[in-house]
Amino acid sequence: MSSEEGFDLWATFQRESMAPCSVEPLPGKPFQAMIEPCVGSDPISIARFGVSGTISRRDQRHIARSDAQYVLAYLTTAGTFDGRFGQSYLRVPVGTMFVVDSERPQEAIASDYEAIMVRIQRDLLLSSAGLSEDDFPPAWRLQPIGHEALVVDYFQRMAELPPDAMGNAPMLNAGIELLAAALALSADQRPSESAASCHKRQQVIAYIKANLADQELSLDRIAHACKLSRGQLYRLFAQDDDGPMQLLRRLRVEKAQKLLLGAPEQTIAAISEACGFTGERNFYRVFRAATGIAPGEYRAPAG
Repeated sequence: MSSEEGFDLWATFQRESMAPCSVEPLPGKPFQAMIEPCVGSDPISIARFGVSGTISRRDQRHIARSDAQYVLAYLTTAGTFDGRFGQSYLRVPVGTMFVVDSERPQEAIASDYEAIMVRIQRDLLLSSAGLSEDDFPPAWRLQPIGHEALVVDYFQRMAELPPDAMGNAPMLNAGIELLAAALALSADQRPSESAASCHKRQQVIAYIKANLADQELSLDRIAHACKLSRGQLYRLFAQDDDGPMQLLRRLRVEKAQKLLLGAPEQTIAAISEACGFTGERNFYRVFRAATGIAPGEYRAPAG
């Protein structure tokens, strides 16, 4: 079938079998996708999954139309994946697993991406982990180190088993318990955050987003505008991987990614200026450091 027909079929499958969402193909190369079911059951299903390139979005309208609630986990085996889940941003390198709550808004860009996909009933995972709704993060990442390596290795081996062995109920239940244990440990390690701090953090993030194009935006200006000292500003983001200036760079790169794909009429120089970078050279350097490729390559990936 044609690339267009293939994409339409894939988008329908993704909406009906994975999670309702809007999907767009990445421009610049023919669309290809595959899914190979390994085991399918109500509590847990496992499949091999691959796609040449898509931008997918799931908002409150899609969530409201969902009959079943699932948690989706992807063990990356090739390609790149960049996702935003609420205020969380994940870049997922090969060998890393990430877990997503399908009941939260999300946006993702996948390119030449292949993964082992695991779908688990959301209520079952929550009860197995002994967590409440408030404890459940929109997304989290499992690294192939420490206790998390057990989970990554388990699902990697499961996908390699013959179908008759993979359908073994005790083995599938063990996968649910392993993932639930990793989730419970992750929740225990996350520091608590007061409502006031959470509100102030959101205020800072909103201010940064509104002023991304300002090349003079600095730590002092952000702190002054949000009525914070420099120390208070740093402490607000002490729980995150990003500090305030790392957050500013990341948000600029994310805006540039959207413009590179969604505004083909704009030159790279114009996008650099619109995102607040001080010149094209700085834009190239920061963008490549964050994504691994140059802006031009990101806009028109090789076919």
